[in-house]
Amino acid sequence: MLIIAVFWFVAGVVLGVTALAHGSPQWPLWPPSIGAAVTATLASVVAARSAQGATRDFWRRLGFTSAWLAAGTIGQTLDTVATGSATEMSPGTAACYLIAVSVGIHALIRLPRPKRSWRATVAMCLDVAVVAVAATIIIVHFMWSSSMSATNGIIEAVTLVVVLAAACAAVVGVIKAGITRSGAVNQRALWALTPIGLLAPIAWGVTPLLNEYPFLNPTVVTLPVAGLFFALAARFQTQANLTPAKPRPEAAERQPGHLGIWRQVSAVPYAAVAITAVLLIGVTLQVGHLPPGLAGGSVVLTLLVMVRQYAALSDNNALLDRLDEQAHHDDLTGLPNRRLFTANLARRTGTTTVAVCDLDGFAALNDSLGDEAGDTLLRAAAERVNVTAGPGAIVARLLGDEFGVLLPGNRTDIADTLLQAFRSPLRVDGHDLLVTVTVGTATGDDSAASDLLRRAELALQAAKLTGANRHREHSAELDATAQHHAELAAALRRGLENNEFRLLYQPIVELPGGAITGVEALVRWHPADGPVVSPAEFIPVAEHSGLIIDLGAWILDTACADAAGWQDRHGAAGPRVNINVSARQLLDPDLPGLVADALHRYGLAPDRITIEITETAVFAGGAALSTVRELRDLGVGVALDDFGTGHSSLTLLRTCPVTTLKVDKSFIDDLNGTAEQEAIATSLSTIASTLGLRAVAEGVETQEQAIRLHALGYRYAQGFYFARPAPANKIDEALGQPVLAL
Repeated sequence: MLIIAVFWFVAGVVLGVTALAHGSPQWPLWPPSIGAAVTATLASVVAARSAQGATRDFWRRLGFTSAWLAAGTIGQTLDTVATGSATEMSPGTAACYLIAVSVGIHALIRLPRPKRSWRATVAMCLDVAVVAVAATIIIVHFMWSSSMSATNGIIEAVTLVVVLAAACAAVVGVIKAGITRSGAVNQRALWALTPIGLLAPIAWGVTPLLNEYPFLNPTVVTLPVAGLFFALAARFQTQANLTPAKPRPEAAERQPGHLGIWRQVSAVPYAAVAITAVLLIGVTLQVGHLPPGLAGGSVVLTLLVMVRQYAALSDNNALLDRLDEQAHHDDLTGLPNRRLFTANLARRTGTTTVAVCDLDGFAALNDSLGDEAGDTLLRAAAERVNVTAGPGAIVARLLGDEFGVLLPGNRTDIADTLLQAFRSPLRVDGHDLLVTVTVGTATGDDSAASDLLRRAELALQAAKLTGANRHREHSAELDATAQHHAELAAALRRGLENNEFRLLYQPIVELPGGAITGVEALVRWHPADGPVVSPAEFIPVAEHSGLIIDLGAWILDTACADAAGWQDRHGAAGPRVNINVSARQLLDPDLPGLVADALHRYGLAPDRITIEITETAVFAGGAALSTVRELRDLGVGVALDDFGTGHSSLTLLRTCPVTTLKVDKSFIDDLNGTAEQEAIATSLSTIASTLGLRAVAEGVETQEQAIRLHALGYRYAQGFYFARPAPANKIDEALGQPVLAL
């Protein structure tokens, strides 16, 4: 359709230029005009057939518009051919043109516009009013100043109405395309249609210049151009209809609420004011004064622009307030955020208390319930903290599931109050969830106030190390401990880089003979510039700092290398190697890949490795349990370390792919006592045997304990009675002979 429209346009230009050069009869320029109108109709039909809903209705109406234009053009052509000279429009032709313009305006007016807030609606109405007044000033001025003034004839009056209606259609098109931004029709298509309405006023204005060229009728001059714009707009619309729409961000994400629509500033009103200003200046320079009609219009236009600017300034202030609100408040809970909390804390004088509370186990709950339920839980927790803190407090969401409370005076009792408040369940999606909190508090005066948040968070971390549902008040010892941990973490990093760590192996023996069947890898730190550091001191620091990931990777690689050496030298008699993996490591998605790479790199059979984990690391399920299953799929064993001291849920033995239970030393110490004291150790041996698991007794220190364990059904044991941790070469020497027989 577009190619055909271009053909009619080029044909009209060529025929027009030829007529100007050599003269022409009245009719040759009319066929391109008819062809252009018919092409516009067909293009509108094509666009309508590829669209749906309001878009389809709009293009159908445009099809009727161009069809009436074609009918009027055919009528005017027949009149011209019949008389052989330029004639005025017949009543039927004029009626066709008037209907065409009316249907076009109706199509534009019926275009739906997006929903807006009342502020955005007022702004849009003011913009429309500015454009309408400016267009009225311009159109009226040119109409009444035209040398072709309307006569008393009906046809002339209808012609004037058609011209004015077409000009109005252009104004409506500009408003729809540039201001109201209807989403039903492609924006480029609307802009391509807008100039069509200007063609009639332009033709009206240039008619006096065409009087000496009777074959250049205004209709034959404008219709090929109109057909070209119709076809171009239809092409834009059809391409948009047939091209999959790219996903656009929601309005709430792109803009700050309903106020964001005001940021879509349209240049159309400003262009209209600029054009009007040029017109007024030109008229004033030409006639020496401003006619009353133009002067009145300029006053109205000025008032509208002033009101629009006032509205824009008011909206900017509202928008700035909204942005400030968003910058200092949490979107999810509506509470102040960390920025506002610290700003309020910095302004405090006198005694001030800061409490920081953290929801216990929130990450696991969020994984099991889903993000939406997790958000609901956070909102419920925020409300609980806010109500508990009271009206004189500032409650903020600091990050994630961590909330801060700012109170005047010495209010360390807030910690107990929060713990008590969360002993009642939270209502989440129709269910009651019991979620506890851990709290850290800090109190200070004047200059210390700005540091209270850091101190409270330090106290919170110390409280979490002792368990859940606890609280801790900041003290000077915590600062010293934090400093020591920071220095120790830095030394840990240097130790990893300088190869200061060593692995020792504690044998796991088979009862009653005492032959070594496995070993547990234990890490030791020998700093180059100091004494040996106990694992009890550096392992928690490695966990907290995240260095446990790198340290664990080194342990895994070294232990697999030693296990491969024993496999090569001793074959099936070589010991299995137990490698401890922390809860932090289980949350690392790269862990199964590291194990697989190490097995492949050293040619180690997977069943020569057992990964030791704690009950608490996998009790909540989630990512940690998924990692354990991936490890088991590799063929390595999985041992529950210190079994009986954590959650001790028998359900865990069904959900977690365990191969070994390591019974904690605290139960072994009770052996050779009463039946009640031995009950747990006895039960765990029976459970392991029934489930087909290997039970290993830890912490065996006496011969009596070893004998009793064997009597209770234990076949594997580990402890100082049998052997202390030793380097890999010492394990080689001990293999093949009993460590210590019963």
